Amino acid sequence: MAKTVDFETSLKELEQVVSELDGEIKLERALNLFERGMELSTQLESFLKVAEQKVEILRRQADGSHTAESFDEKNLDSSSD
Repeated sequence: MAKTVDFETSLKELEQVVSELDGEIKLERALNLFERGMELSTQLESFLKVAEQKVEILRRQADGSHTAESFDEKNLDSSSD
C-alpha cells in the first residue's frame, strides 16, 4: 500500500533536507540528500500546479454564472483556455 503524502509533509521534509545539506556532511550523503530534495521539489511543484488549476476553475465560475463544474484530473489540460 502506497503512503499518502500531503503538501505540508513534503515541504517539511524538504526543509529538513536543505538544513542537513547546509551542514558538514560526506559527499555520498550530500548526493543522496540532493536527489531526495529534487524529488520533493518536483512533488511540491505538482501539488501547487493542481491547486492553481483548482483555483482557476473557481475564478472562472465567479463571473456571475451559477453553473457548477466538477473538478477532476482530466479537466486539468482543458482548463488552460
